[in-house]
Amino acid sequence: MGTFFEVIIAVATSGGILLWLSKMLLEKTIDQKLQAEKEKINLIRHHDLEYRRSQIQFLYGPLYGILKTNRKIYDLWMAGNLSDINLKIKQLFKNNNEKANKIIIENAHLVEENPMPEIFIQYATSSQVWSMYCADNEHGSLPEAISQHPDIRWCQKFEDYIFEKYEKLSKELNDLYGRYSIK
Repeated sequence: MGTFFEVIIAVATSGGILLWLSKMLLEKTIDQKLQAEKEKINLIRHHDLEYRRSQIQFLYGPLYGILKTNRKIYDLWMAGNLSDINLKIKQLFKNNNEKANKIIIENAHLVEENPMPEIFIQYATSSQVWSMYCADNEHGSLPEAISQHPDIRWCQKFEDYIFEKYEKLSKELNDLYGRYSIK
């Protein structure tokens, strides 16, 4: 009789041990899956932060600085406040336009939209043609025949786009830093 009870106790105990082992294994599996999901979310967050930071650091930020500076100088120049350094102003615009075009070419992969908006091409075309006609002598200007061509005329939409995009992305990046508690 003792053997029967011993068998029942052994079976019950081993069943309990199996149940306990199953529970522990299930908890460990769940913990591992949760950890993997947490790591995946952190990787996505990191990638999102790095991409936004790169967009600002290498594309929209430098273009914003160049275009804002050019706009201030252009307004002073058109008001006649810088007429005594006319050629220097033109050369400054040429240099800044070359920098901006280089930034666009080297960082085209960071442009928010795909395909790249046409205004980028308009800016590059306009700035390069302007530089070829205007920047190398005091009185150089665009020939009347091409000055109003849509691909040659200054693309104000590009300037507005860069200002808006930079300000939007800067806000998004600051919001992401706040959301992810990054200082």
